[in-house]
Amino acid sequence: MARVFQQLSAPPADLELSYGQVLLRFDKIIPGDVELDFVPCYHFRILLADACDVGRINFRVGETDHVTFIAGHIGYEITEAFRGHSYALQACRAIAPLVRSVYPSVIITSNPDNLASVRTIEKLGAVFMDEVPIPPHDPHYLRGARTKLRYRWNP
Repeated sequence: MARVFQQLSAPPADLELSYGQVLLRFDKIIPGDVELDFVPCYHFRILLADACDVGRINFRVGETDHVTFIAGHIGYEITEAFRGHSYALQACRAIAPLVRSVYPSVIITSNPDNLASVRTIEKLGAVFMDEVPIPPHDPHYLRGARTKLRYRWNP
C-alpha cells in the first residue's frame, strides 16, 4: 500500500507566531519524500525585532518511523553567532499554537552530545521518553549520529 502524506497549505496570514524576542516568518513548505520516510513540514525563519535572521525552525506533519524515532516533529537550528540567547526555546514557544492546532503532543529529538538542544527541550517541559539507535540507512546515521534522545512535548 502506498503511503500518502497530508497536503499542507501555508499557515493563515493572520497567525502571528512570536514569543519573547523572536518572531517566526513562514518561509516555505518542504514536501515529504516517501522513499526516505520524510513527511512534509512547515519551514520558518527565526527573526529578532530588528528583522535579523538568527536561524530556522521546522514543524514536521506526519507519523513515520523517521519522525517518531529520529527527526522528531520539531527541528531547529540557531546560527552559531546567535547561540546562547534562548532563541531556540523562544522559537519553540512561538510555534506552539500551530503545533497545537495539529497535535496535542509531539516528539522532539536530540543527539545526546548536543547539550544546548537537550537543555532547550528540558526547559520546554518536554518529558524524556528514551534513547533509540539510529538505523544505518538513515541520513542522520550517515552524518555520524548513532542514537537519539526522544522527548514528548505538550505544546
